[in-house]
Amino acid sequence: MTATRVAAWRRSTSALVVSSLARALLGTVALLLLASVAPTVVGWQTTVVLSGSMAPGVSPGDVAVVRPVPAAELAVGDVLLVDDPDSPGLLRLHRLVAVEDGGLRLQGDANPTPDPQLVDPSAVHGVGALRLPGLGLPVLWAAEGRALPLAGGAALLALVVALALAHRTPEDGEEPATGNPWRAARAAVPAVAVGLAALLGALPGLSVAGAVFTATTANDANSWASARYYTCTSAGASAPGYLALQESAGPVAANSGLYAGAVNGYYSGGGVTYRVPGPACGGDGKAVRLDGGSGFVYSTTALANPQTFTVQVWFSTTTREGGKLIGFGNGSNGAASSQYDRHVYMTNSGKLTFGVYSGSPQTTTSRDGYNDGAWHQMTATFSPGTGLRLYVDGALVAARPEATSAEPFTGYWRVGYDSIGPTWPANPRSEHFAGSVAHVSVYASVLSDADVAAQYRAAG
Repeated sequence: MTATRVAAWRRSTSALVVSSLARALLGTVALLLLASVAPTVVGWQTTVVLSGSMAPGVSPGDVAVVRPVPAAELAVGDVLLVDDPDSPGLLRLHRLVAVEDGGLRLQGDANPTPDPQLVDPSAVHGVGALRLPGLGLPVLWAAEGRALPLAGGAALLALVVALALAHRTPEDGEEPATGNPWRAARAAVPAVAVGLAALLGALPGLSVAGAVFTATTANDANSWASARYYTCTSAGASAPGYLALQESAGPVAANSGLYAGAVNGYYSGGGVTYRVPGPACGGDGKAVRLDGGSGFVYSTTALANPQTFTVQVWFSTTTREGGKLIGFGNGSNGAASSQYDRHVYMTNSGKLTFGVYSGSPQTTTSRDGYNDGAWHQMTATFSPGTGLRLYVDGALVAARPEATSAEPFTGYWRVGYDSIGPTWPANPRSEHFAGSVAHVSVYASVLSDADVAAQYRAAG
């Protein structure tokens, strides 16, 4: 299209319609952004929802606006934004289902059971007053490390801005003004009308969106956190078992994952140093140090033959003795196991080996060593369909797709120690791991490459 034809089109009625629609869209977005920010001037608070625990009323990527309410005025059925009782530095957006002697009992609409921890009334930031659907999706995409939707959204915004500027009149300077001096004003009327219609059409949605805060649902879900920012803690919260290992003393290593209260861990009797420096993880910066001789963490919750799983551990070590980082064994209450597999252990050279047992050890090993004293995130996934996949620092470092089954037995997850056995390749000198560990997650599913990468970026 020649420059002359482009100039002619930009003065046409079709260009006017296109620009009017684009300007109306930009105006609607601007109004929504204003609606999310303006209430903070009077002490209200805005948060982006990062999980589906309040679905379908509140979805990931929605912006929730809450208003401060005196504790005496809180009522069952209110949706509350509170300081997360399990994970300092995080927020939780759940519904108040009961007022008990020890505090407030909350529950996500999509969660089958109430939250195990009570919330003190002083931890309440406010009551849900407004929901802005999808307005926080860019924040959600950034938190999850989803570069493609972010880039697509930026490109779409640039396109809408360009279309909004497409229509021109002679008075705009593309050619000398001629004709009726009121031509520009008359041409602007349709654009203003469309824009006002779009903005006014959005207002009912804004005013009634708060209705989701007065009705409950009962859908199943796998996550519960509403967070201001993405951290190792919020990343692990969707796991059935998540041990942050932030305690200042034992013996309990509290689980704050999806099955909080039902699946706890325990520290072994000695050899554990608490609250040592850990990975940054958005402020969750502590860990426990295992001495390589007696310290480890074990679960007392028996699981029957998990054949699909993901395990994840942050670790730091300089050991030259190897040791088991995490594994599954039949030894109860921390006793050494006679059946053991689904484990990741470090070799004497610092490499990581991940394997299952199916008549013989089926393993895959990293090319590099990781006993360099730096913090690393290890993630291992397995299922009959995907085989063994081992990730370090968000990247796939080893895989064995032909491994299709693990040894069938009932056992317990262990961190820092259990039997390895002489038949496993590159058997280390020690079965005890000497180093620091934090943020242990166990999933009953296989995380995708994108999930693993996003969870590693949570430490940034």
